[in-house]
Amino acid sequence: MIGRFLVAALMALSLASCGDDAFPDYHYKMTVYVGGQAFSSVRAVEQEEVSSVVDSTGRTVKTSMRGEAVIIDHPNGRTYYALIGKSGSPQYGAFAAELALMPLVTKAQSASTDNWTGENQSGDLDLRARDHQAMVAIEGPQELRRRVPVDELRRHSGSGDPDFPAWPMFVTFSDPADPRTVREVSPDSLGVERITIEITDEDVTTGIEERLGWLSRLGGGYLSGRGTAVGSPYGLSGSAFSEGNGI
Repeated sequence: MIGRFLVAALMALSLASCGDDAFPDYHYKMTVYVGGQAFSSVRAVEQEEVSSVVDSTGRTVKTSMRGEAVIIDHPNGRTYYALIGKSGSPQYGAFAAELALMPLVTKAQSASTDNWTGENQSGDLDLRARDHQAMVAIEGPQELRRRVPVDELRRHSGSGDPDFPAWPMFVTFSDPADPRTVREVSPDSLGVERITIEITDEDVTTGIEERLGWLSRLGGGYLSGRGTAVGSPYGLSGSAFSEGNGI
């Protein structure tokens, strides 16, 4: 099965240079499997190459996301949320698809050339653009591993960096009407069996504010209602639940 994925990624890489949009926009679906049931959310990622006075190349990529957390109506009767942001990674949702799909692209690269490690640098935007074009061409749901080796996400190897925790943060509320009652739940206690990522043309998921009425009031503000992360549970804000959907 891995071989089939590598062939698909290689074909995508060969076609990537034909695209007009260097860094393509895309929709992806995250599906969380719990208790034999599937719960999903579709998100839109927009990428734009812009000028930069900080980067040595004078260019960088601006990435933004529209979408919301995966709502999990658990067999135990409680509702849980797989967030689009988490501590240390507030833009997690914008890059979640890469965590599942980019390793397939890098495997295809290493299989197609003997010196891909030496010739490619992670900071080269043209090469990164081809990576992303290949990534969004991968079809079907792909496994999102709980931890992903950092070197599988880059155009080089041997960094020695620790594996990246690729699964989202899971939370629930003692009182869904009060954002301050949020508490983190481990995926093990929740019974998460697997998570998949799939490039899709489905519409972006909306409606989480119907479950969490306070989202409209807070917007992207902190759950504590204060202006800073200090005192806010887990440092979370409303943007960890919904982003860019007009809430």
